[in-house]
Amino acid sequence: MITKLNNNSTYYWLLFIVIFFNSFISYENITFDLYFNHLYSDYAQFFKTLDFNFLKYPNSTFPLWGYGLLHLPGQNILFNLIFQQLFTFINLIILDNFIKKYKLFSSLHLFRLIILLSSSWFLFHTQMWPKSIASNILLLGIIFLMDYLKCKKINFLIYSAICFGILHNFRSDYLYLSFIIFIILFLWEDRQILKKLRASYFIIIQLFFMVPWMIFTFNQVGKPLLTSTNSGHVLFIGLGQLPDNIWKITPNDRDSLKTKLLTDEFGQKYDSIDYVAWNGFKEDKFLKKTFVKLVKDNPKEWFKKCLFATRLLILDPFYVGNVGNFQKNKISNIKEIREIESLFYSFKFKEVFKILNKTEWLLSLKELFQLSFTIYTKIFGIFVFLNFIIVTILSIVSLISRKIFYSEIEILLILIILYQISISVFAFHMPVYNSSIYIIYVFVSYLLFQKYLSIKQ
Repeated sequence: MITKLNNNSTYYWLLFIVIFFNSFISYENITFDLYFNHLYSDYAQFFKTLDFNFLKYPNSTFPLWGYGLLHLPGQNILFNLIFQQLFTFINLIILDNFIKKYKLFSSLHLFRLIILLSSSWFLFHTQMWPKSIASNILLLGIIFLMDYLKCKKINFLIYSAICFGILHNFRSDYLYLSFIIFIILFLWEDRQILKKLRASYFIIIQLFFMVPWMIFTFNQVGKPLLTSTNSGHVLFIGLGQLPDNIWKITPNDRDSLKTKLLTDEFGQKYDSIDYVAWNGFKEDKFLKKTFVKLVKDNPKEWFKKCLFATRLLILDPFYVGNVGNFQKNKISNIKEIREIESLFYSFKFKEVFKILNKTEWLLSLKELFQLSFTIYTKIFGIFVFLNFIIVTILSIVSLISRKIFYSEIEILLILIILYQISISVFAFHMPVYNSSIYIIYVFVSYLLFQKYLSIKQ
């Protein structure tokens, strides 16, 4: 059966079925009531009219407006779901063709099987949020970039830059990564200055796509911005991911210390205003400065926080979906499930088993399937993440013994993963952030294994 996956039509049909299945089991829990969709609806009205009166917050620079484009036809769950999953399907076929084009793998069937089993990736694209579109645009941009590194045709670099430029209108996370990639491309180019300047296309085109947002933010706050203004908030509450930390910060959007600091600084009653108003330009700037001061004053505590975030990353690396409507706590025994999850992250496995034994489980057959599928998704995600870590370490050992280096593509992809890991460890870990590059984890692990560790190498 596995060897049949070498057949293109078989794989594409199975891929379609798997995407449909993951969408079907999630469909009843998909909603526009989460992830700031009311603000994207405001953006959609603004796009139609260019009337700033449609924006609820006159000085808002959060969130980025890209997902508002999908709200132009109205809030239609089925339309958005089909669009997002169709993009996912096409992207995986493009990646598959890229692998075949350059014969990167000696055999495709096992890689294709891993993709089909990757429910985390397909569940990730069932939610009504900009993360789905952004992650697919990112993946497409990376594929074009790899194509450029393989053949050095300038059109692929331009296509990649366009993808990254569009991406930055959906998510701020990868803007700094773009500058890092630009520097690497500049260093990798031939010594001729004209060829080195080709790398500048990559960043100039991206900045061109950010001009509308810069004009918009200049109108809002009197300063052109390249990003959204919630990074200070993320950095601050990220300190709260360390349990019982010295700062007494909690990893909650409405953290009490953050509320007090903002109120003392700006005089507004932040505990009584909408959360979106907490992420204005001045609040963001203040929270960034506060974060730096707290870290400087307590570097050891921040180091402990980073170690704990690393633990969270290993135990909960990727998104597990909302099959059981966990976001609204609509599944039976949710209290016990949440407690088990918290104890699991703290390595308190004895307490986990105690709760499992003493709990009167009231799960229906449907809920039992939903919980089981979620657990499977989490376990498979942990396997993918640990596999990447192990394969990368072993490949480095192999490289050292052979006195050779990673290829340009391998360096690029590992750099992208390390960039994402750094955000989880040093800023704030959420599985959904790391899930944006889930396919890159799978691709790199398989590539390194086949090239440096397989007996067929």
